[in-house]
Amino acid sequence: MPPRDVPKQKQEEFNHTYFQGIIVEIGNLKKYETFVPNQDKNNAYLGKKIGEIATAAEFYRFTYEHIIQKIRSVDVIWFNVRKMPAMLFEVEHSADIKNSLSKFAELQDFYTDLHIVAADVRKKEFETKLSSEVFRPIHNRVKFLSYDYVSSWHAKMNELATVENSLTL
Repeated sequence: MPPRDVPKQKQEEFNHTYFQGIIVEIGNLKKYETFVPNQDKNNAYLGKKIGEIATAAEFYRFTYEHIIQKIRSVDVIWFNVRKMPAMLFEVEHSADIKNSLSKFAELQDFYTDLHIVAADVRKKEFETKLSSEVFRPIHNRVKFLSYDYVSSWHAKMNELATVENSLTL
């Protein structure tokens, strides 16, 4: 988590980019190709540019251009070995969750897991917006992941990677 003595605006940037970076690292450990949008690639994540840890240099053209244009700004996308989007993550620190759900709805015909990552206090807002009729096609496919959950997932993936690496030495 970010230090508390950081100004609010910087803390919001840090939270968003920090969790974006954690999700990229988890995807890398799980052997996905990870993508962050061009507007985020120069954001700082633990002393590096987040674009330096993402493994997909460009957005794969897996479908129609009008769909790609809508989802290429998703915070983190994990691509499988066939260059298809396997998992999408939107980190919602302060933005409107409805915008992210609208992007996700574009992929309703794809076999893709969809995730909103936010503070626990936003879970009710997530549930309310997801229950809207317009999101019915994706209602059962979008999962809410709290910051705490993502942090724990990241720690456990790193621990597992350490154990596996020690076994191959």
